[in-house]
Amino acid sequence: MDFVTVDPTTELWDEVYRELLRPSFPDNELSPADVLAQRLQHETAAATAAVDPDSGKPVAVALGEWSERSRVQLLSYLAVSRGQRGTGIGGRLLTAVREDWRERFRPCAVLAEVEHPSDHDGSRAHGDPDARVRFYERQGAKALELPHFQPALSEATPRTYGMLLLCLDLDSALRGPEPGTMDPSALHEFLAEYLRENEGEVGDDKPTKALFKALDRESGIPLRPLSEIESIPRSAKP
Repeated sequence: MDFVTVDPTTELWDEVYRELLRPSFPDNELSPADVLAQRLQHETAAATAAVDPDSGKPVAVALGEWSERSRVQLLSYLAVSRGQRGTGIGGRLLTAVREDWRERFRPCAVLAEVEHPSDHDGSRAHGDPDARVRFYERQGAKALELPHFQPALSEATPRTYGMLLLCLDLDSALRGPEPGTMDPSALHEFLAEYLRENEGEVGDDKPTKALFKALDRESGIPLRPLSEIESIPRSAKP
């Protein structure tokens, strides 16, 4: 399998979005193609595809978005074609992009968003939330103790509540004061920027207030094993 950097001006990007991202994520969890392409062009995002050398077709993609201000890289999307799920290609691709991002962006933290299995049902198209959590557990991820939600990614789509915010990599620069925690100020900056970029502002609604109140911990934001996600508070639609 070849790992290829995705140029948003090429047919590969069109294929990746049409054949991998669009079938793998519900509309409210997927940014519009033109928005992602613009971020790729401006190098505030990076995408790598696993391409079958025989067919030339992409079978998996990882797309991350970079916040220079907070030094955080968000793994926005990891998608594997239905026929390649369970083959290990997702794990190999994730390992490759984490190494690439360390060289290109030098992030102090790599985060990812996933659906909480208790709040989201699985489907043949979009996959199994329980299996996704197990996958990230194998990758060494921990869950931040926050009532996280994904912002509304367009004017036509709502927020996605009941999400987990995972930490895949954490540099000493963003570790919290207490062992096993992340610096709350860095998370505050990242999440505020994330909301402004997608929703235009940091709202004063109940879920947003709860999220930022949970950041108000001088000792740091606890990083929990994924076996303990039921103890993490969850966001809900007001």
